[in-house]
Amino acid sequence: MIDNIKEKIMKKTGKSIRKIVLMVACVLAAALFVQLPAEAASSVSCKDLYEAAKDQCKTGAKKVQEKSRCSLLTYSYRKYAKDFYFASDGSQVYCICIVKADSTAHAKEIKKEFDNVKKAKKKDSYLKSDEKKIVKNARCRRSGDYVWYICMGSSSENKHAEKALKKAL
Repeated sequence: MIDNIKEKIMKKTGKSIRKIVLMVACVLAAALFVQLPAEAASSVSCKDLYEAAKDQCKTGAKKVQEKSRCSLLTYSYRKYAKDFYFASDGSQVYCICIVKADSTAHAKEIKKEFDNVKKAKKKDSYLKSDEKKIVKNARCRRSGDYVWYICMGSSSENKHAEKALKKAL
């Protein structure tokens, strides 16, 4: 009778152990086929994005130089940046600024600030008429955590630079 009870217990526990092992094997097999998005692996530096965009700009690319500080953004916005690259000419008519924000919410705020900078530059009285046309064609855009302000010449040049930048992302 005791042997009979031992056999029943072994059969029940053996079946449950088999079920557990089978479930674990299924989960592991499924995990092999499911790929999770690699967010950090596809991170691109702002300097690389600048190089991609600069190649599309014939006019502004010759006039700009790298700057250590982004004068388009105040400190309250610069503190949101994980990485940035800024290049401009002396008067900041031709300039490109690429910022990687620390979050999407901060990227939205930086984009709003770039829009405000663009509006203010269009109204500046110290700019010549041809410089005002260049500023009018500036592009402020956002993609995920990246935000950029491109003012490198004609509207088509800025669009081509933006396409190259998006492709590099």
